[in-house]
Amino acid sequence: MAAARILIVEDFADSREMYVEFLQAQGFHVAAAEDGIAALRSIESAIPDLVVLDVALPKLDGLSVLRRLRSDPRFASLPVLTLSASLGADYQRIAMAAGATAALEKPCLPEELLAAVQKALDERD
Repeated sequence: MAAARILIVEDFADSREMYVEFLQAQGFHVAAAEDGIAALRSIESAIPDLVVLDVALPKLDGLSVLRRLRSDPRFASLPVLTLSASLGADYQRIAMAAGATAALEKPCLPEELLAAVQKALDERD
């Protein structure tokens, strides 16, 4: 089976690079975007197997990106893991209502991200 293609959407360069490098080391093909508009462009040009999407993004926030993906039949079932520094059940509820596959809180350790990625990919198959 070919390695899964993952898009990391994170505006904070250090976090983005850490997630990209970690997931590449796990054998995934990883692309990155730094804002919501770039994320949509990247997904349009090459649909990934999974998206890791920060909620607080410049140009277009992550929940707006997620809602656009869910409203498009081409991307309606694309697994999307959201990341947010927002604490509490409200973030979880809002992200899941918008269509997130899972809602993770920052700081998210690479191992936690990997577990969520593998679970989402397993559930997709």
